[in-house]
Amino acid sequence: MRMNDNHRTDHEFENFLKKIGGLVDGYGTTNEPLLLRKQFPIGNGWLGILQRLIQTLINLGWNKEFLLVKEKFGGMSIFLSNIPENGFHFIFEAEKETHSVCQVCGEPGEKRKIRNWIYTLCDNHGDEKLIIQNKGKTYLMRHLGGIKNGDLYYNANTHEVLKCETDNFFDPWSVRVIEFLKNDE
Repeated sequence: MRMNDNHRTDHEFENFLKKIGGLVDGYGTTNEPLLLRKQFPIGNGWLGILQRLIQTLINLGWNKEFLLVKEKFGGMSIFLSNIPENGFHFIFEAEKETHSVCQVCGEPGEKRKIRNWIYTLCDNHGDEKLIIQNKGKTYLMRHLGGIKNGDLYYNANTHEVLKCETDNFFDPWSVRVIEFLKNDE
């Protein structure tokens, strides 16, 4: 049973996208519908909020023309085209809601500044949950943005920090990390 209606697994969100026929690439870079979780670089704790917004806008007559969603200053920023009448109200409310919802689990959260980056997190997913110790070094997980060639990433299956050697890398068990503390040796 779901504790809240904000969190979605990657699979649940992709099923929703398939059910609605995907979203339209508003930039026109592809004719294919947007159906993949990796095309939405926000925490799973906010996917339910985004899903409700998308469904509401479709019900208002929106043509599903999607530009971008991103995390900014601990909240979700949403960019869409051809917004239906009164649609901006719902976009504003969805963005506002994310400023008090944990981006990891969807439970109530608050702003936390971690190494000069602002997150909205609950007590269970506070800063200590974002820290990875590996081979004597300390890393901060970065749930936002894709893993690109040259980036460091943490593989949860192998418990290793590795360097990405390809573009457009996606693995649901991996998260981008940055090294932020040098341990004394």
